[in-house]
Amino acid sequence: MRVVRSLAEVRPASPSVVTIGNFDGVHRGHRAILDAVCGRAAQVRARSVAVTLDPHPLRSIAPERAPVAISTLEQKARLIGRSPIDILLVQTFDEAFRQLKPGAFIRSFLIDGLGARCVCVGQNFRFGHRHAGNLDTLRASSDGLEVVAVPGVLHHDVPISSSLVRILLADGKVDTAAEMLGRAYEMEGRIVAWAGRGRRVTVPTLNLDSSNPLVPLHGVYFTRISLEGGPFRDAVTNVGVRPTFSDEEDHPAPSIETHVLDGAPRAGARRARLRFLDRLRDEIDFGDPDRLRRQIDEDIDAAARFFRRRRAG
Repeated sequence: MRVVRSLAEVRPASPSVVTIGNFDGVHRGHRAILDAVCGRAAQVRARSVAVTLDPHPLRSIAPERAPVAISTLEQKARLIGRSPIDILLVQTFDEAFRQLKPGAFIRSFLIDGLGARCVCVGQNFRFGHRHAGNLDTLRASSDGLEVVAVPGVLHHDVPISSSLVRILLADGKVDTAAEMLGRAYEMEGRIVAWAGRGRRVTVPTLNLDSSNPLVPLHGVYFTRISLEGGPFRDAVTNVGVRPTFSDEEDHPAPSIETHVLDGAPRAGARRARLRFLDRLRDEIDFGDPDRLRRQIDEDIDAAARFFRRRRAG
């Protein structure tokens, strides 16, 4: 998959099957749309093109209503790249793009810019200035554009959406969110050093300074962690404010501290990817390090049992 940032990089505008959307989280509903694009492109021997908007339109129109992103742009590109999409266009949502009226969007962006012969989108797709365009607008176009409305994907009779995934993660329901995403929720970022009390008083941990703004509900989770692109290893992670060691000078933002179950990871790791599988318990203020250490030992035992069951099942 080729990632581009402008229409100029897409030209010449050869025949294409196109989809456009935010694709935040690239959940199972998004994957159904991407599959439809690739399938139709193969049928008509055209290239497959996905367009995602950066930043999210609400960040420009109404920042106070903009959703917290599930995935970073880099994660989104990596996830979309799992489909056989030929081109991912990261379209800057600037004032010029925002002001495109539906007719101009169809003609100048889709037809002339991308060479669109077919557009595959969700049934609630809206586009153009003030979201004035919809599926009927596309179908009424005089440009002979084929329009495929991809049905939403249901999870226990509930339509999967990025909004619902955000709610589940905020509630700590990472296992249900994973069912909707089609994979575990993943955070990634730099490994950083804080006060070091974990190594001295409790157990050694890796501290993640995440690039993902969406942090699951505070608590303890069964996780898997990859360092520097290496294999994922079983782990247990605490997300929260470390109430037993309350010290805002250490890190005022929520901490993400991970203990690797199969021994200390190699020193010098700078980046990590962390996958959330299930939630164990709430974060608790134990009052003193000894009680905290006993609870951490119990958490590690619970995590070991969780991964044994997971491998056996």
